[in-house]
Amino acid sequence: MRMTLEEAKRRFPGRPDPAPIEYAWQWVAWNNDQTQIVAHGRDFGSVLDEARAAGCEDPLMQMVVPTPFIG
Repeated sequence: MRMTLEEAKRRFPGRPDPAPIEYAWQWVAWNNDQTQIVAHGRDFGSVLDEARAAGCEDPLMQMVVPTPFIG
């Protein structure tokens, strides 16, 4: 099932916008408000540590896949 970005925002209001495609196959860490990526990279632990060093104690971690995936 495919859905538009607008429909995904309506159905899943607590989730951040999709990460930019240039982060494909990387982990990204969103800030506490889920409005900004504060760290990214291929190693989960390193990205988590970098996000915490940037002041986000419990960042939302997301693996970016290069397809229109909502889930």
